Amino acid sequence: MKTMSSFEQKFYRNLHWIRRLTQWAVVVFIFVVPFLNRQGIHAIIGTFYSIRIGHLDLMDPALMFQTILLTQNIYFPAILAGSIPIILALVFGRVFCSWMCPYNLLSEYVGALRKRVFPKKQTRILNHNPRPHWYWTVLGSIVTLLMVSGLPVITYLSMPGLISSQVADLVLHATIGVEISLVIILLLIEFFFAPHFWCKYACPVGAVLTLFHYKHTMRVQFDPKGCTCQDLKALSCNAACPLGLDPRHRDIYPYCYNCGECIYACHKHQGKSLSFSFQTNKQKNIIPLKFNEKQDGPFKEANL
Repeated sequence: MKTMSSFEQKFYRNLHWIRRLTQWAVVVFIFVVPFLNRQGIHAIIGTFYSIRIGHLDLMDPALMFQTILLTQNIYFPAILAGSIPIILALVFGRVFCSWMCPYNLLSEYVGALRKRVFPKKQTRILNHNPRPHWYWTVLGSIVTLLMVSGLPVITYLSMPGLISSQVADLVLHATIGVEISLVIILLLIEFFFAPHFWCKYACPVGAVLTLFHYKHTMRVQFDPKGCTCQDLKALSCNAACPLGLDPRHRDIYPYCYNCGECIYACHKHQGKSLSFSFQTNKQKNIIPLKFNEKQDGPFKEANL
């Protein structure tokens, strides 16, 4: 089992609150930028579609690819603007989705409200993860629709871009567009029927970022030697995952967006089996076996 430094242990024990603080800082940011612009301060302009900080241009990589596909030209300024988010995804994975996206923050609070309102409708904790072909099928369908229709479909479906642009309109012009109704509809679907389905299966922004995941991208690492959940009634890491994934398995990607909630839950229960790593998980999958809970305890597992 990997020995963790005191800094790592402290970080993991506070990871949830660090992430939540980051999410709210981003929300403040998308309100402050148009407010400063209204005051004549233009050091930062733009939304999550594309933004300029001084002389540095940043662009959503999904919008970058959309521009190339629709114009059928390699537009180098767009490629350069999308390069920094791509580098971030190469190193840290889809952390934009879980640490910075305003829609994901809303989705998580809607999920928490759903648990309170419908306690009997909780998603059953599974011991397997969905196959990745569902994820790529949705992205392929969106790209196909874009190319066939010639419409900027990803622009309409980019929740961080849509939300930040609506906030800008509200602050600058005291108006809000009908586009915000799509955000409301998606959140209502998540509240009543399918929690977190958009971030898990359908978001084209997250899917494009996932394309840059490779063997040394930061990922969740599981070491069964540090697991303390055998004495609990449920796997704390599994229950904590907003997307309902089982982090004990290597197949959590492409769905996992490195929010770290499973790691936080593990360390909160005095475990040390989960951590972030830049190395491929060499542990074999942990597959639950059939068992008698009274005889064998809540979980009986085997390395396969």
